[in-house]
Amino acid sequence: MPETPPLPLLDPPAGAPRHWLLGFSGGRDSTVLLHALAQRARHEGRRLRALHVHHGLHPEADAWAAQCAAFAAQFGIPLEVRRVTVRPAGRGLEDAARQARHAAFAAALGEDECLVLAHHRGDQAETLLLALLRGSGERGLAGMRPFTRDARGPVWRPLLATPPAEVQAYAEAHGLRWVEDPANAELRFDRNRLRHTVLPLLQGHWPGVEAALAHSAAHLAEADALLQAQARADLAPLLGLDGRSLALDGLHALPPERARRALRRWMDEAGVRATRDALERVLGPWRGQPGGRALRHAQGTHWLRQWGGRLWLTPRRAAPAPAPQGPVHWEGRTPLPLPDGGELSLLGAPALAVPLRLGFRADAPARVRLAGAARPRRLSDCLAGLGIPPWQRESVPLLLDGQGDVLAIADLAYAPAFDAWLRQHGARLAWRPGEAGG
Repeated sequence: MPETPPLPLLDPPAGAPRHWLLGFSGGRDSTVLLHALAQRARHEGRRLRALHVHHGLHPEADAWAAQCAAFAAQFGIPLEVRRVTVRPAGRGLEDAARQARHAAFAAALGEDECLVLAHHRGDQAETLLLALLRGSGERGLAGMRPFTRDARGPVWRPLLATPPAEVQAYAEAHGLRWVEDPANAELRFDRNRLRHTVLPLLQGHWPGVEAALAHSAAHLAEADALLQAQARADLAPLLGLDGRSLALDGLHALPPERARRALRRWMDEAGVRATRDALERVLGPWRGQPGGRALRHAQGTHWLRQWGGRLWLTPRRAAPAPAPQGPVHWEGRTPLPLPDGGELSLLGAPALAVPLRLGFRADAPARVRLAGAARPRRLSDCLAGLGIPPWQRESVPLLLDGQGDVLAIADLAYAPAFDAWLRQHGARLAWRPGEAGG
């Protein structure tokens, strides 16, 4: 009997983490990949371990976990079984299970470790068809990447160029046994419907359809990489120093298609999915609004906001952070924790001359006198003039003296006497804001 050829695996890129964590469902594909990787890991001196996510959705789930453990033990590969709770909450069972699985992978990934998944060329073809049916752009149509980094961490798919027939042949040649999840045959799931009905029909007329779709996804991945590079270049001069806001003048100066990509890229990097409605608002109706008018639009767990000629993304909070119970006096010796999770520090001096009281807008007088100003001004005007967005003004820390006068607005402006003291001692305040919500 001729020797079974080794399974062709894509190599991880240079700079990828050295060690591997295999997402091991116990199905055919991940069983084949564990078998193929076990010898390679030993030969290359890599650590290989497996993670089985126990969704608890099937009566045989415990038996499947035991089968996975037994198979991994044959090769001396450590296996962790991680139980998750799947809560559909209007998203559908399939999506909820995927989200729970992704969270488990992210939590389990160790240092210098790459998540390894067993997606093959057939899975890639299905992903492209699903993206087409959902009206996705080139990023979605590019399908899965052989190596990428996402919320789970670094992800490697060494079988992505391998036809499923080769995976099946390898499993049979080595006499492998695997878990058969009945859910994989249920046509109520979109991917299963494509796999069992649509793709066989297409293959009956175009035998090379699976390879053609995978090639198209690869071409689109190249196009997406170029477009993303352009979006990063367009975005760079628009970002604020802290990366939390985006200049509108520069965004609107771009051609519309590049503006949309830059805006989508900025939101993606903040972990917020950019909806078509959000993009249309920013580049359409919001464009003509006065700069002093604060606008906001809900985007999942965040607000997309516009104010002062800039765009902002801020987390949505059910309620503002609670104010401290009773007065808080600060000597400056250690950083001062703030209710929103931020802190205020004194740099360059061991302590303040006298303890000062932490306050906020509601605690302060209506008018303040700041260094460089000819006369007292309204606090609200000072906050606006310092470029503090309206939704942050209630949480900006103030330092008050014994008479209740404002000596410092965070690290942005100081009363004359306090400004002189800081200069004399070569000191300054440093404010790190917390998450701005509301």
